[in-house]
Amino acid sequence: MSLPSMISAKALGAMPQFTLEQIGEKALDRALVKAGLPHKFIEARDGYIPKNALAIFIDQVARELGEGNIGLVWAPALTVADYGAWGGYVLGAPTLGAALIRAQSVMPYHSSMDKTNFRIHNDLVGYEYQFGLKEHAAYPNIAFSAVGAVLSIFYHFLGKSWRPRQIFCDLPRLQAREEVESTFGCPVLWNKDRLEIWFERSALSVVSPHQMTKRTTLEDIKRERVVGPPSSFPEIVSRVLQLQIASGGIDLNAAARSLDIGPRSLQRRLQSEGASFRALANRAKTARAIELLNEGFLSVQEIATDLGYENSQNFSRAFRRNLGVPPSAYVSR
Repeated sequence: MSLPSMISAKALGAMPQFTLEQIGEKALDRALVKAGLPHKFIEARDGYIPKNALAIFIDQVARELGEGNIGLVWAPALTVADYGAWGGYVLGAPTLGAALIRAQSVMPYHSSMDKTNFRIHNDLVGYEYQFGLKEHAAYPNIAFSAVGAVLSIFYHFLGKSWRPRQIFCDLPRLQAREEVESTFGCPVLWNKDRLEIWFERSALSVVSPHQMTKRTTLEDIKRERVVGPPSSFPEIVSRVLQLQIASGGIDLNAAARSLDIGPRSLQRRLQSEGASFRALANRAKTARAIELLNEGFLSVQEIATDLGYENSQNFSRAFRRNLGVPPSAYVSR
């Protein structure tokens, strides 16, 4: 059974800030809550999130804004420069060709299922982006967002006035096809089997005109993203629980929704892998409690409230059950 696809939270890029500026904080909060993402994602965007949560967020923003083609609206503002060390490493390559190869090689640090491929045909090159959640209703907007982000690599080397020769799109021909071609500045061929940007082969050797003030290495990406996306189902669920704690409380139904599976299916799959939702939730709460206790200025009651316990006594009992000592003894030690 395949794992739910995960993606770096930095893939949100300018989307939250754009939403905030266009439709306000309440609408942004509704979209984040719907996707099971904490408000801190406006700035931090740390770790990995379910790709389905990203799709839910994009779909909800489109609804809030009343703009069905939201991917086209924010595509020009999306850039891999917002992807932290990952983007710095890609854009720091000596040539466009080297940058596209770097993006291909470090893709596992960005997403657990996305891939890129080169396709050379005479004097043209096709650069394909494969998104690991094509079946979602939000895929058209995801596809346009992905094209916008990938094109930012080209613009870095070739300038903002550069345009692709053409784009292959794995979507049926849309009514907004003229808007799509206007946004990306080139013909778009619909009903293709892949999402692909075609450009002149000579562009691969173009050197970046930008002087990088800070060099970024592969090791910088590894340090920033530690071990990459979660590699097992219990680890993925644990990551969702961490997001829920940051948002205000753990909820089985919301966790299942963010992974696009049913609550019972989630529990059964955890059981088949020797885990349980309750145990993972307790572990996530305990880990968060330790972080808060280490801050040194929060009371036990405040931490209990933050973690959703009815009172400090319930929190203390749960903490002692997991670590063998009550919170007060942990702090003293």
